[in-house]
Formats: sequence, C-alpha cells, structure tokens
Amino acid sequence: MRKICFVLMMLSLLISSMAYARPIQSGMNFPDIPLEGKITDNQKNYLSLKGTGPWKVSEIDADYIIIEVYSMYCPHCQKEAPAVNSLFERLEKTSGKQVKLIGLAAGNTEFEIDFFKKKFNVEFPIFADPELEIHDKIGQPGTPHFFLLKKNGDSYAVILSHEGPFESPAKFLQTIKSKL
Repeated sequence: MRKICFVLMMLSLLISSMAYARPIQSGMNFPDIPLEGKITDNQKNYLSLKGTGPWKVSEIDADYIIIEVYSMYCPHCQKEAPAVNSLFERLEKTSGKQVKLIGLAAGNTEFEIDFFKKKFNVEFPIFADPELEIHDKIGQPGTPHFFLLKKNGDSYAVILSHEGPFESPAKFLQTIKSKL
C-alpha cells in the first residue's frame, strides 16, 4: 500500500510540475518584465531606453522584439551563439528600428554575462536574471528559447515561441519575417 501511495504521489508531482513549467505560447501576452543589467550607451540607443534602469520590455521602442532566453552554462546556447550573432547582424541590416534582439540570461550574474559576451563577441544587449524570477514568470523555457513579440498598444503579444536552436540565421529570419 505504501508503494502505491508513493507512486501516486510522485505521479501527481510530475503532472503538476509539467502543467506549471510551460513557456508562454503564441497568442499570449508577454509580461512586462523588468530588464536589469549593464548595457552600453549604444545598446541603450539601439533600444531607445532612457535612464539607468531597470527598464521594462514596454519601454523598448520597436514594433517587434526577439528575446533569446539563454544560459552561459547551456552547451546548445554556446554552440548557437555565432548563429545568434549573425541573426543580430542581419536584423541590423534589414529591419532597422522595426525588430530588436535582446538576450535574457537565465540564472546568470553580470560576471557570467560579461564572460559569455567576451567569449562569443556578443554585441546585442543581454539582461540579467540571476535568481530566475523572470524565467519563472515566462514559464521556465528550456534554453535556448526564442520569443518573437509584437507591439500591441502598451504591451507585447507573443507571435512565435521557439525552443531550441534554429536551423540557420537565414531560415530563422525568414520565419520571423513571415510573422511580421
């Protein structure tokens, strides 16, 4: 009897954790999360942010925002870093002010972000989430995870939620453009 109770309890925990840990999906509003961290003046200008922060997602001046949720310790994120850099460069050349790319460092401190940025020559803004508070609010996505957000009044709606690496920067850009 104890064995059955234990199995039922474990099954219940598994099912409840699966229901809780679901990343925000297309059609849902993206929470107006706080964005904190060290960003350069050029990065602040890129996002049209004022002051010293923390900022909110809604303060970014863009029709669309791509958020990459990553972790410095994720081997897939490390492998994907050159492709994400290429995506950023392509967006800069083709979309101007329309689409902006930012990173959200799940579980990483400023020191870890700096290390990642230097190692992989990352130029786009990356914001810290050392305590995983934001990660929890957006449904605990696996890394890497990409959200494409569309401005909707004073907020942003998710129009693409993509978990895992993308095939290539060119193909992912095509997917993004098909959603614009």
